[in-house]
Parts: sequence; structure tokens; C-alpha cells
Amino acid sequence: MIRRPLMQKEIDSLVAAGNSCKNWNDIRVEQNFTPKNIFNTKFSGKITLHGFSGKKISYCGTEFETGLYNSWINESVIEDACIYDAKLISNSVVCDGAFVFNVGTIFCDKDMSHIRIGTETGARILKRQFSENERTVVGRGVVIGNVLSLGNVHIGENARVENGAFVQDSIVENNTVITENAVVKSSFISSFSYVGEAEITSSFVGPLTQIHHHSLLISALWALGRGNIGYGANVGSNHTGRMPDQEIIPGLGQFFGLGCNVKFPANFSDAPFTIIATGVTCEPQILRFPFALIKSPSLITDSSNGAELAGLNEIIPGWVYAKNAYGIFRNVYKWNMRCGHNDGLDILFSAEVGRSVIAACEILEKFSSAETFSQTATEKITGKLLTEKSLANLGSNFLRAENIELAVEAYQLFGEDFEYYIKTKKLNKEIYKRVEYCLERDYARGKKIFDDYEEFHPLDEGFWNWLKECCEL
Repeated sequence: MIRRPLMQKEIDSLVAAGNSCKNWNDIRVEQNFTPKNIFNTKFSGKITLHGFSGKKISYCGTEFETGLYNSWINESVIEDACIYDAKLISNSVVCDGAFVFNVGTIFCDKDMSHIRIGTETGARILKRQFSENERTVVGRGVVIGNVLSLGNVHIGENARVENGAFVQDSIVENNTVITENAVVKSSFISSFSYVGEAEITSSFVGPLTQIHHHSLLISALWALGRGNIGYGANVGSNHTGRMPDQEIIPGLGQFFGLGCNVKFPANFSDAPFTIIATGVTCEPQILRFPFALIKSPSLITDSSNGAELAGLNEIIPGWVYAKNAYGIFRNVYKWNMRCGHNDGLDILFSAEVGRSVIAACEILEKFSSAETFSQTATEKITGKLLTEKSLANLGSNFLRAENIELAVEAYQLFGEDFEYYIKTKKLNKEIYKRVEYCLERDYARGKKIFDDYEEFHPLDEGFWNWLKECCEL
């Protein structure tokens, strides 16, 4: 692609439109460049302009044409994009179809090939090779609107950074949204994720992850993503009182409930699709029971080991798969809808998830078949509470002995559905009934509370049609 200097008549046209530059010879343009759609803009340093076609870009119900308006461009490459009211864009590349509106500064002042993730002490480095290591890159079709500062970032195609968001020293991949005063620092945010009113620092966040409403995520290595962090969740106890040198590895599809507090170090990588319930405080742990529900302890009837239970939560392994089928399969459906792919069920019934279920089930079966346990009458084990001292991999939780059989049944149920899907690439028809039952249970509870519950909670027909197709109904 040939770059040429501006011709005198082009410089005269730019000056007449309110543009300024100390040295117009520092600007290089494409061969077919025209100065139209460049108004009231200051240029400094080495600039490359690809020219502006006037292609329309819609934002907040208003159409804008590609061009430069009321902005300052320094040491940058600008393709066929629209930049409107930018205080300063420096050491950056703005690609075709991008839209930048009402921003403070977009800049780069460091090498972007290394990003610190995990411990905030900088022990882990994410190495990425870019064509532009020392420039901020705003990818094709990106929207950046109403933000104060965005620095040392690479933003993938069709991503959005809006409404007071702050992003620095980070990589944001394709089709991700960062909005509503969210803060992202020194992190990698994978594609099709959503970050709103939340803070993420020193984290690797996998695809299709939803992080909402004044929640906090620090030093997380969540490569598989597809999870959710609810309002007020504090997943960020990375400070030992000496240094911020602790980390967390959330599991695939993990859900952190409203107002929970998760202390580090923590490792849930072998506990995919686990739910930490509302208001729970989790002590440091490694957990290896997938589809688990971790909740605050209810009435404890076993007083013999009360001291050992201090600070422990109650866990029900397999509960999420056995009792929350609607939540599981609707999440899979939403993954497919958000990214336009159809691989959600392949992720749910992946070999990695299958192995974690088999390993957990074997632990429970081995324990329950042990002589000291199997000879105990059912009525005698009711209320007996098991900790990691007697049952490995429970983490900082206790398990009611009478729930072992239920957990094994849940894992066996997953195994049956897993085998059926691997053989047929379809869902077991019984899954449809389980999902229906879950929704009916929700409706029954809702109607007891709101007389008009059904009227304002219509069925998600798209989901049900998808589920019917997957079950061949």
C-alpha cells in the first residue's frame, strides 16, 4: 500500500476546515486520500491517514460518518474510522469501522507484549506477540464512547468500551463489552464476555464470562471462563498482609453468588459448574467436586466435631446438575446465542468435565463402600458431618453423610447423559422433563409470592425450541 505526503491543495483544504499541524510533512496518506470529513483536528508527530469514505456508523440512535472531528491525533495510524471529540489519541492504531466518541485520552506509553496477570507482585507474565507492541490498538468495528482514559490496550474486533469504563494495560478480545464505570487493569478479557459496574485486576478471564454490579475479581486465572459473578461478590482476597501474592483458579462455568467473599488461595479448576451461594464466605481451599453447591451451614446436629467445623460451609456435590437442570442448559443455550456458535453442549459434555465427574464419583463410592461406613445403619449416619480429614478434596467445607448417595446419583446421572450425547450428539429426552420440573418449581414458588407472576415471566420460547431440537422432540 503506497503512502504519500499531502499535496498542497489538500493541506489548504484541511486548514480551511479548521485543522492544524506544525509540520504537514509528518503526515502520510493513501494514494486515493481525500481531505473530506476532517474538521477542527490537531495533528502532531508522525501520522498515517487511510482516508475516510464517509461510511455511516450508528451510535445511540444517531448516524455518524467516518472521519476526524474536534480531536487531537498524535503519532498514530487512523484507518477508515470515526473519531469525534477525542481530547488526545496518541501512539495508537484505530482500525476500519471503529467509532470513538467523547473520550479523554487513548494512549500507549509502554511495550504491550508482556502483561502481568495472577499475583499482583508480577510473578506471572502473559506474553503476547502483536504487530503493534508499542501502540494501543482499537480493532475493526470497536465502539469506544464516553470514557475518560484508555491506555496500553489491545481491543479486538467489535468490542465495546463505554459509559465511564476505565481500561489500562490490558487485552480485550473480540465482541466483549466493558461498560457502566467498569475498571479493568492488567488483565486479559476473552471474547464475548461482559463486564459492567465491576473491577477486574491482574486476571485472565475466559470467554463468555459475565461480571456484574459492583463486584470484584483480582488475581484470577480463569482460562475456561463461561462463569458469572453476581452483585457485590468479592473474589479478591489476594493480600496476605505482607504482599498481594495470592491467586484463585475458578472452574469452568462457576457461579459466584450475591455478596459472597472468597479468600485466597483457592483452586476450583476440578470443580466446574460449582455455585457459591449468596452471602457465603469461603476459606482458602482446593475443591474437586464438580456441580457442587456451597452454602452457609444450616442447623448442625453433630456436636461431636463442632470445633472442626468452625469456618466451614456446607457442600452438596452434584447438586447443580441434579437439581438445577434449567440453569445448566439455559446457560449453554445463552453461550451459543452470544457467540453464534453451537458448541455449548460440547463444552458441557467435554472430556475434561467428564473426568472431573468420574474422579469425584469414585471418591464418594470408595468412601461409602468402606467397611466402617457401609456397616453403619442409615439412621445412625443421619446428621453425621464429614470434613476433609475423613473425605478428601472437600475443601473448606463439610458434607452431610446422608447426602453422599444423592451426590453419587447426580454424578451417575451426568455420566448417563454424557454417554448418550457422545454417541448421538443429542440430549437424553429425560433432560427435557428435568428442565420442565425445575421451571415448574420456580413458577410454583413465584405464584405464592406474586399473583401476576406468570403474566410477567413468559417462557423463553427460543430456549425451549432449542432444547426440543437438542432432545429431538
